[in-house]
Amino acid sequence: MKLLLLFFTIVVSGCVSLNNDLQNAIAFGDIHELNSYSPNIDKSLLVRLYSSPEFKENCFIETHGVCKYNYFLSVSTFDEHPETNIYRLKTEGEFVSVNWKKSEDIDTAELDLVLNQYSTMAIKNNTSLNNQKQRVRLKANVFEIFESIELIEDK
Repeated sequence: MKLLLLFFTIVVSGCVSLNNDLQNAIAFGDIHELNSYSPNIDKSLLVRLYSSPEFKENCFIETHGVCKYNYFLSVSTFDEHPETNIYRLKTEGEFVSVNWKKSEDIDTAELDLVLNQYSTMAIKNNTSLNNQKQRVRLKANVFEIFESIELIEDK
């Protein structure tokens, strides 16, 4: 019984944390309408990327600014009664671009996001930062998300 109570407490506290971060994304962040990218790909879902400023890192010199952003991905079907879900991405950084991939799966979005490790303003303020680009490959539907991250080498 104690184990069940502990498990319930952990699950509820995790949901509260997601809710607070999501509130910050809606209140202070940006919304990227990902369906507007890659117009040659037919999209079966409405996909949005929400960014939330991350304030736990201190990369700015003698001032305060946003070093990185947390990201949430919302996915919704286009049905009369749409199914929806929202996912927190593992990746932090600054959104640069997105490229849609053709998917053979029903109501599934496959995307390649490119993110910088640090925000543009952080890099301008602190030239000692070692910025790395990363490609985040996403495959998402209203039931699940798969996310893989790889570093992109500058040429």
